[in-house]
Amino acid sequence: MNDVIVMHGDVETRPPLDRTEAFTALEAAVQWWGADVPEDPGAGELAQLLNEVVERLRGGRSNEQSQSAAELLVQAAEALRAVARLGSLLPAISLWHLRTALRHEAVARGRLAEQSDLQPVVSPL
Repeated sequence: MNDVIVMHGDVETRPPLDRTEAFTALEAAVQWWGADVPEDPGAGELAQLLNEVVERLRGGRSNEQSQSAAELLVQAAEALRAVARLGSLLPAISLWHLRTALRHEAVARGRLAEQSDLQPVVSPL
C-alpha cells in the first residue's frame, strides 16, 4: 500500500501508522484488555473481541470510569466493523477508521487510569 498523504491547507503530513502497523497496535491493545487474540486477526474479529471486553466491563466493574471506557470501546469496535465492511476498498478511509479505533481505545485506557487500581480485564478463558 502506498503512503497516504494528507493535505491540510498547504501543509503536507504523513500519518504515523500504515494499515499493518495499525492492526499490530490494535492487536496489542485488545490483548491488554485481556482478550485472547488469534494469529493474524481481521478487523471483524478484533471488533468482536472488543465487544466481549465491553460486556465484561459493564458486568464486572460498574463504576463511572469503567462505563465510560466501555462506551469508547464500543466506538472502537464500530470503527473496526467499518474496516471489515470496506475490505480492501478505499484504503485511506479504512486507515482512518483504524486510527479512530486506536484513538478510542487509548482514551478508554486513560479512563481506567483515572482509577487507582488500573488493571486490564482478565480473560476468563
